[in-house]
Amino acid sequence: MINIFRATDTVGEKRGRYAKMISPSAYITERMMAVSEGTPDDWSDEISYMEMLYYRVLEDPGIDEADRGLDDMLDKLDEDLQYSMDIFGERADNVLTFLESDTMRHALNRSSNEAECRILGHIRYIRNERFGKKQESNKGKGRTPAQIKEYLDAYIIGQDDAKIALSNAVYGHMKRIRHPDVNFAPDVVLMIGPSGCGKTELMRRIANISDEPMICTDVSNLGAGQYRGRHKEDILMDLYMAAGKDLRKAERGIIFMDEFDKLLLPAVSERGVNVHDDVQSQLLTMLEGSDVELKTDGQSLVINTSRILFVLAGAFQGIDEFIRKDRMKRENSSAGMGFLSTLKQDVNTEFIRENINHDVLMEYGMKTELAGRISSIAVLEKLGREELLRILTEADDGMPQCYAKEVELGSRAKLIFREDALEAIADEALESGVGARALRSILSRVMLPVLYKAPAMKGLTRVVISRECVTDGVDAEYVLGENDTPLSELIRESREDER
Repeated sequence: MINIFRATDTVGEKRGRYAKMISPSAYITERMMAVSEGTPDDWSDEISYMEMLYYRVLEDPGIDEADRGLDDMLDKLDEDLQYSMDIFGERADNVLTFLESDTMRHALNRSSNEAECRILGHIRYIRNERFGKKQESNKGKGRTPAQIKEYLDAYIIGQDDAKIALSNAVYGHMKRIRHPDVNFAPDVVLMIGPSGCGKTELMRRIANISDEPMICTDVSNLGAGQYRGRHKEDILMDLYMAAGKDLRKAERGIIFMDEFDKLLLPAVSERGVNVHDDVQSQLLTMLEGSDVELKTDGQSLVINTSRILFVLAGAFQGIDEFIRKDRMKRENSSAGMGFLSTLKQDVNTEFIRENINHDVLMEYGMKTELAGRISSIAVLEKLGREELLRILTEADDGMPQCYAKEVELGSRAKLIFREDALEAIADEALESGVGARALRSILSRVMLPVLYKAPAMKGLTRVVISRECVTDGVDAEYVLGENDTPLSELIRESREDER
């Protein structure tokens, strides 16, 4: 729903390369079916109402064509609620529930989800203002670090170092919120690990058990105040919007800064200035806890960052060379110099927590003051074939299980992945070099024809995914009827009868 105005045809009006892709009602129905149970007939009232909101935005001369978006539809919905809760209340509540689910589903497929955070914040604001409903449960309160890790273990395979660091940080964050008068030491977590090892997934699961707003943002394009690009104020504004424009709630939020390692590499401006040095200095004040002025809706507000939990993450490519230099320096220092020194070329440069310290981070490019603010470092291991298989088979709410539920809802059939199919998926993900991140795209490719065909098949009982479905693009095996006769066999028999 985020890009509805770019993804739909608008009454025959051509809109560049997006012209005549799909009608608004069909687009909305398609998204409804992806996240809601039942049939389109069950949601006909909501679909009609959303289509009406769509056209009201389309016909509003005060909204610039290039800026039309879901935010504008939410504004129209809010206007209706201001006019009459009795007339629009129930229908708007159902629409907000759908949009919340759809936006969260959309966010899972993106590395940066700032637009989704803004929409979720807008939804929360409308609910708080018009319905007075608390959207957050208290399921995160009272959990010990061990209980938080136990929850993460159910969904994330391995990465115990990162789980423990995050569990301690989240527990400490909840303590700071419950005891605002106590001066706790600030907690800034740094997660280091290759792409696809689970950094973003860990934070997504933390968001599920946290009662506070959280945003995930890519900071690789962050600029200092006097330079172009996004600034630290933009990050805090995203958190403010995710908190439903509730300043106090935003001041208790969680900020996950991905691609943080990119800010440690030199970025020289036209004047020969390393821009990233200035960016690190400005972020330092935010991480230390300070008052930051934000401008919104023509007004200024001040957000205090003292009780915000910051989690930084990055792949830190090339850090192994700095690990080598640090280990050699330490081993030479302990062994002494001269003829008795033990200068080793083959030192241990393994990418593990024990080999990464503040000295290594500073050699990599982190400013001394910023390195001093890092209270906890967690190193995530690169996932191997065994770990990828465990993600597919052991993780609760894993992707194969989600697809199985989707197939069952659409056709009441069971989805079965053969063992060799899962092995082929893991092998392909391993070859891609992006770890678990590749699993989603591979599964999506394999399941695309199944999700298209299965709902229209009467009497479908099973859908079987084999290795050939993954490696050769062969279609799945569709089993019809109680006798479990494969669809391919029924087609063959039918052709023989025709002869």
